[in-house]
Order: sequence, then structure tokens, then C-alpha cells
Amino acid sequence: MPKCVYKEYTRLKKLFTNVDDSKRELVDELLRKASFLKVELDNLEKLIISHGSIEKSSKGNVRQSVYYRTYLSSLNVYQGIIKTLNSIMGKNIIDDDDEFDEFLRKANELSG
Repeated sequence: MPKCVYKEYTRLKKLFTNVDDSKRELVDELLRKASFLKVELDNLEKLIISHGSIEKSSKGNVRQSVYYRTYLSSLNVYQGIIKTLNSIMGKNIIDDDDEFDEFLRKANELSG
């Protein structure tokens, strides 16, 4: 596991320290997937900022870039995992504004 993914995994895992062991074992793979997706989304966001979310084809047609389409698809999966983790934990794990909230704000600015 790359260091940046492991760092995110550790951060998410800390949120589950007060959850019973059986639930913690159950969510471990989801935590790994969420960590990977978070890092990938951050990387895609940088690519979108530098290359834009729109690209022109050789025929002059305008469309969403591959980076942006991948970003949106990955974001949906990530949000689903976070929602699942949240429901397993039995309370809202994102109470205050955090990195994810900031991330969503930037995504909305890019698309809007």
C-alpha cells in the first residue's frame, strides 16, 4: 500500500476505534478502498485543475475529459463507501467540515 493511501487508511481507521471488533473487521476492506479512492480523487483533481474538465476532439467536438469522467465516477463510488461506513458505525462520521467537505466544494466549483 502506497504511503499516501496508508496515511488516509490510518486516518479513517481511527474513526472506528470505538466500534466493536466484529464491525471493525467487517469494514477493513471498505476502509482500504475508501483510502485508495480518496488519494486517486485528489490526484484526478490536480489533473483536472491543470488540464481542465473539457477537451476538444480532433473534429472540434467538445466533451468532458477522461479525467473528469473518471473523477465523477470515482466520486460516486467513494461517497457510497463513506455512506456505508457511516451507517455501519451508527453515527455521522463527518460532523464538522473536513477535507472531504472541502473536496466536495471544489468538485462543485469545477462542475458548476
